[in-house]
Amino acid sequence: MLDTQTVPCDLCKGTEALPLYTLNDSWYGLAGEFVLRRCRRCGLMYLSPRPTPEAMPAYYPLAYDNYRPPIEDERWALMRWMRRRKLIQRRRLIERYSGQTSGRLLDIGCATGLFLHEMALAGWEVMGIEPIAAGADFARRRFGLNVFQGFLGQAPCAPASFDVVTFWDVLEHTFSPSQELAHAARLLRAGGLLTLSVPNWDSFDRRLFGPHWQGLDAPRHLYVFTRHTLTALLNQAGFQVIKWDCFMPGYFSFIMSLERWLQDVRPGLSSLARRLFDLPGLRLPFEPWFALTNRLGRGPTLAVFARRQTV
Repeated sequence: MLDTQTVPCDLCKGTEALPLYTLNDSWYGLAGEFVLRRCRRCGLMYLSPRPTPEAMPAYYPLAYDNYRPPIEDERWALMRWMRRRKLIQRRRLIERYSGQTSGRLLDIGCATGLFLHEMALAGWEVMGIEPIAAGADFARRRFGLNVFQGFLGQAPCAPASFDVVTFWDVLEHTFSPSQELAHAARLLRAGGLLTLSVPNWDSFDRRLFGPHWQGLDAPRHLYVFTRHTLTALLNQAGFQVIKWDCFMPGYFSFIMSLERWLQDVRPGLSSLARRLFDLPGLRLPFEPWFALTNRLGRGPTLAVFARRQTV
């Protein structure tokens, strides 16, 4: 049995919390039982008990593949076009809410550097932070990017040295979102832009799949945020929210939730479903549905754009 710890709420430091779900590692079947709780004082949802920092690496085995291949390596031209369009959309949103078309950008949890590469091509000076060596090494070798392998608190970055800081699907993995956001605030210049994305508690997917929802992914996801609790964390760190948006693709999150559900209720169909979902072009008929859920603010991933307040 791997070591676990019980923790207070990271937002208000309260110790009284209502249990919502008892969860295990449904993806890899690794040992451990974890409870998702909602703080009675502020509403933040978090795992307690959860793995200790020393035990957590075991829940990211070599089979854990959170990396997609470079766009140029996609076999199908349509997939290359769709992925490029999504990256361009992300870049344009950064430029719209930062008010800049160039500057210094830091991507925390940059994986293999696909987003950083897009920003660099557009003229931004970029740096990444990635804790997993394989991802950091790939970003350096394939794209020639400046990537620090480690965690945000360890990175050699000067205060107020970035115009934009991004966390794409990262904050829910951190042991203390409040500390991560405070670090980000110190690295941003006054008026700089913070952009992050997290699983959307108000999504249709969460309502449909419940404890099988991919957004929970215990114990790798240590926190679940609502707009209310994420706003409170951002304000506490010195940020002001300027825009909420759902624009990230929804297909892969949906099928991962569906696969988790099948593993529990119809395990014999799970592997068959995975092969079916991976067929090229299968997602295309469903794109209008995922576009609609995003427009309604009920897509699986919620993005927020916030500005570092001036003192």
